[in-house]
Amino acid sequence: MNHHLVFVYGTLRKGEKYSYYLNKAECLDENCTIEGQLYDTGWGYPALVCESSEIPVKGELYRVTAEQLIELDKLEDYEENGTNNLYERITAKVETENGPQEAIVYVMISIKDHFKRIEGNDWMLRGN
Repeated sequence: MNHHLVFVYGTLRKGEKYSYYLNKAECLDENCTIEGQLYDTGWGYPALVCESSEIPVKGELYRVTAEQLIELDKLEDYEENGTNNLYERITAKVETENGPQEAIVYVMISIKDHFKRIEGNDWMLRGN
């Protein structure tokens, strides 16, 4: 069976509205980080943009099956070679408690004017 590592930073994290997508996935690390900046889209989910930040983005690392990855792609409105994707799927370095790992992460290429920077780069602390 083909497995993939996926870093999640928003509504897929434990306790969030889409966490059930990962109920059958193996959580490898609940306290890991990635370089970038989180924005609140105002639409109930965050956007991760690959830009420099002083504070890394907090998230969780999961091992998922190929079938689970297909479901995540649908949720994230990502289609391979798609021209109208909401998110792009990239591979990036994730800092974990057991050292760096390469993982899939869904990112936005550009931000909209109404997006608000999430101070602390942690979706769970938004608005606090």
